[in-house]
Amino acid sequence: MNTIKKLLGTAAFDFGGIIVFYILLWLFGLRVAIGGTLLFVPLDAIRRHTLKIGFPRLYVISTTVVLVFGSIDVFSKQPFMLRYEGALTEFILACAFAWGSRGRSIIEELATQQQPDLDFPHMRRFFQLVTRTWAIYYLCMSGFFAWVGLHYSLVHALAIRQAAGIGGSILLALFSFSGRFAYGVYARLGLLPAAPPPAKGEAPGA
Repeated sequence: MNTIKKLLGTAAFDFGGIIVFYILLWLFGLRVAIGGTLLFVPLDAIRRHTLKIGFPRLYVISTTVVLVFGSIDVFSKQPFMLRYEGALTEFILACAFAWGSRGRSIIEELATQQQPDLDFPHMRRFFQLVTRTWAIYYLCMSGFFAWVGLHYSLVHALAIRQAAGIGGSILLALFSFSGRFAYGVYARLGLLPAAPPPAKGEAPGA
């Protein structure tokens, strides 16, 4: 359980820009959300540099996406991309996670950032599968957000996107870092062999 808490805490920091953006968007509106995110990013960068945490690909991708799309809306007279920004963002993240599932995946980076000695059989394959699961999730959410943008008003679409995005991300994060449960699901699907023995340091999901 402590392992899961550490990994989820790291994930929260790696998605910090997106989390700050959407909280401020919900409370104060788009311009405050962008301003707050622009303030958060350099402060978080200083924290990461001071603590020697580094800048993993997941952090760079999530922060860049929210700043680019948010800034386009801020500097346009009308927030023309806001209705479909969610679908575009999710699609870009799907592509990024699919690309980032090769070799040492971005989820493996996230896990070993907190547990440098993490090691168990088929670990690389396991984290590649988790990363691809995120890619599929973002692709599905992209299609869903596009449909919502077409069928609902902007206000209702934003509310649906926020609720679905936050809820879906939490559920998938819990699955991703559930350790043996996630490993068992992939094993039953024939994507991995039987559940691994205890890992070096800790067993998955311990």
